[in-house]
Amino acid sequence: MSSNFLTAQSLTDLIEKMAAIRNRYDGYDVLLEMCGQAGYLHGVMLDLPVEASQHLADHILISNWPDRFLRDYDAFGLMATSPVIARARDAVAPFHWSSKANMARRNQTEAERAAALFAEHGFVTGVAVPTAGRPGKRRLLFLAGDRAEPDVVELSYLMMLAAHLSERLLDVLDTPCRNEPAARLSDRERQCLIWTSAGKTSLEIGTILGLSEHTVNQYIASSSQKLGAVNRAHAVAKAVRRGLIE
Repeated sequence: MSSNFLTAQSLTDLIEKMAAIRNRYDGYDVLLEMCGQAGYLHGVMLDLPVEASQHLADHILISNWPDRFLRDYDAFGLMATSPVIARARDAVAPFHWSSKANMARRNQTEAERAAALFAEHGFVTGVAVPTAGRPGKRRLLFLAGDRAEPDVVELSYLMMLAAHLSERLLDVLDTPCRNEPAARLSDRERQCLIWTSAGKTSLEIGTILGLSEHTVNQYIASSSQKLGAVNRAHAVAKAVRRGLIE
C-alpha cells in the first residue's frame, strides 16, 4: 500500500495547479497528480448521475480510469446498482468505500462480475467526495486503489480539492447538452470507434483496417475531441447515444 498521503503542502500545491487549469487536459494532469499524492491509482470527476441513468461514461468530466474498465462497467450495467453512487446522492461529506463491502450489497451475478472487474484493475478501496456542480446539480470526486482508510484530516483536504477542481472545471469546460447537434466524424473515425466498441485494441484495429497502431490512436483521439469525450470508452458511448455508430 502507498504511504504517499496528502499533506498540507501537497494540498496547497494542488490548489495552485488547479487555478492554472485551462482545459480538460490540464484537469486530467492535475487529477493524476492528486491520485498520486493521495495514494490512489484511479480517479474520476463526474456529474452525479440521477437514478434513471444507466451509463457512467455519459457523466464523466475527467478520468484516468482504464478504458476497458469503464466499457465493461457500463456493459454490465453496474452503475444502476452502485452502492457508492446511491450513497453519494444523499451524502454531504466524503466517505471511504471498499470493494469487498460493496459486493455484499449487490445480487450474486452483479457481485461476481463487479468483484472480478474491480480486482483486475486494482479497485480495492477508495474514497468518494460529493461536491457542488452546476446550479442545482452535484458532482463526485471518486478515487480508487489499495490503501488504508484516510483519516479526518485527509478527508478534509479531499473536500477542499474536490470543491476547487469542480469550480475550475465549471469555468473551463464547455459541457455539451443532450440536444446538441451530432459531431461529424470521418469514415475512418467511425470505423475505429465501431471496432473499439467491439473490444478491439488499437493494434487489432490497425490490422483489420490496414493502418498503423499510431494512426488508429490518432483517429480515436480526433473523434474523442470532436465528441468532447475524455477517453475512447467515453467516445464510444457518446457516439452510440448520438446515433453515429451502432
